[in-house]
Amino acid sequence: MSRVERILAGLIVLAGLLVVGALGARWYGTHQYQAGRTAAIEERAAADARAVLLRTQENAVLAQRQGETNLKITEAKHEELAPVRERIVVERVRVGAAICGPAAAPDAESSAGGDSADPPGRLVREDAERDLVALKLAVEEDLATGRACQAFLRENGLVP
Repeated sequence: MSRVERILAGLIVLAGLLVVGALGARWYGTHQYQAGRTAAIEERAAADARAVLLRTQENAVLAQRQGETNLKITEAKHEELAPVRERIVVERVRVGAAICGPAAAPDAESSAGGDSADPPGRLVREDAERDLVALKLAVEEDLATGRACQAFLRENGLVP
């Protein structure tokens, strides 16, 4: 082999080593990048899991506190409503100015008719009374709920 051939063979071997070295360095860099990326993903997943667990615990405490608050408000409402509900249900609804407005003057009846006009304080029909009582109860319950909520807000300093 001539000297030129040896130099060419050396250059070819050197070029091959450079190519192999460059490919090895690239593989090593990619491997390191992927290892760092995987570690970062695992670290983020662990942090997310801790945050979710912490938030779940906070939500449980908050739900318990809200349940206690709702129970207090409901108890206050029921205490206020008990006598009102009893009064509304026990008292019978009567026809009169409160229900129908002012009564018109009764027409004079002939002597052949009944012996008197309908008294102004007669009881209303059962279905009308049932509906009126239900309406009164619904209104009173809504008002009592509002008052109980307002009282809770005032007690806890949530409103001025």
